[in-house]
Amino acid sequence: MRKAVFFPAFLSVLILPILNHPAQAQALCGLRDDMGKMLDRRFGEQPKAAGLVGDRVVELLVSQTGSWTILITSSDGRSCVVTGGEDWIDRPVVPAAVARDDAT
Repeated sequence: MRKAVFFPAFLSVLILPILNHPAQAQALCGLRDDMGKMLDRRFGEQPKAAGLVGDRVVELLVSQTGSWTILITSSDGRSCVVTGGEDWIDRPVVPAAVARDDAT
């Protein structure tokens, strides 16, 4: 009986800090127009591509220096940053395995 009580308590001690991690709890969101202006002002990013996921719009914004951000916008006009990074390139990247297969 003692082991049955101890094990769930032990798991909660391990899992709760992961679930309450501050980076996971914070999201950068706002109205789409405001988010676009902020990304342009801070990084020089402009919309490059977009697509639909259900009733949401997913956008890729890219700067001339290669920084990029992916935004998702809901039907109420609220946008959130999904991810971002550096070194965006506009040409397809061919994985090494595919390149070797083409050589044969």
